[in-house]
Amino acid sequence: MSDLSDARRFAAGAALALLLLALGGAVVLGLRRDDSAASLAPSPPPAAPSATEPESKPAPAAPRPRFAALTGAGAYDPEGDGHERDEEAPLAVDGNQSTIWRTERYSRFFKTGVGLVLDAGRRVRVTQVVVDTPTPGIRAEIRLGSSREGPFARVSASKTLTARTVFPVAKRAGRYVVVWITSLPPGSAGEVAEVRVRAAA
Repeated sequence: MSDLSDARRFAAGAALALLLLALGGAVVLGLRRDDSAASLAPSPPPAAPSATEPESKPAPAAPRPRFAALTGAGAYDPEGDGHERDEEAPLAVDGNQSTIWRTERYSRFFKTGVGLVLDAGRRVRVTQVVVDTPTPGIRAEIRLGSSREGPFARVSASKTLTARTVFPVAKRAGRYVVVWITSLPPGSAGEVAEVRVRAAA
């Protein structure tokens, strides 16, 4: 009778052990399935930017050079009598292509130069000078200075003028802008219809 009780206890213990093993396996299998489903689930969309975040704004554009207001100051003739039709200087900045400043007529141009002097009213950083002439073939350059009487420093390359000639200037500062004429065709006078000066702010 004792042997039968021991056998029943053993069988009950074995059945309990098998039940516990089965339950453990089911739990492990369920956890694995949950992990697999989680890995296949789509990732959530990125969060929208907060309404409180400042919007990025484009950098402001650099100011473009503007045309300086000019008045005709006169002429510069250091190798002559000091004048060269000074009264006509305002005609080169009056906005009218039909009015001109002109040099004297030279049968042979013997000077190193003669110039039209224009006043910007204050020191400006010149970036470009545009010269219009009805008589192409003149050779000229641009000079700048702080005094009406000079001295004037060369700030551009020398060019043979066409109907419209652009002189780039590397942001040189000055108040007085001089169209310095260095060569004329024989038996002629140099003529300047309009001058415009671009200046950086």
